[in-house]
Amino acid sequence: QATVCVIPMRTGFGIKNKTLEAMAAGTPVVASDRGLEGLAVDGANTPLRALRANQIAEYVEAISRLFEDGQLRQCVSENGRSLIETEYTWEVQGQRYEQVLLG
Repeated sequence: QATVCVIPMRTGFGIKNKTLEAMAAGTPVVASDRGLEGLAVDGANTPLRALRANQIAEYVEAISRLFEDGQLRQCVSENGRSLIETEYTWEVQGQRYEQVLLG
């Protein structure tokens, strides 16, 4: 069990499985905009589900915050896992796919 998952992606498109896998495991994620692409993880009216970093100093700060603040680490972990449990199950994704096919 990792304490933190760091995803410093610079290229790639769409939702990244490694991000979803870390969240499903309850591991707090620190990732670039590219690594969090397509996921509602922060912002207004959104629970904090991952920490965003795009520069080396931002990664250092975010990782340090998670190591130093157990409450933040637990919050990000629980919120990330909750996102997976409610939005990325086979059932939910199957329903969305069915809606696309049926119009």
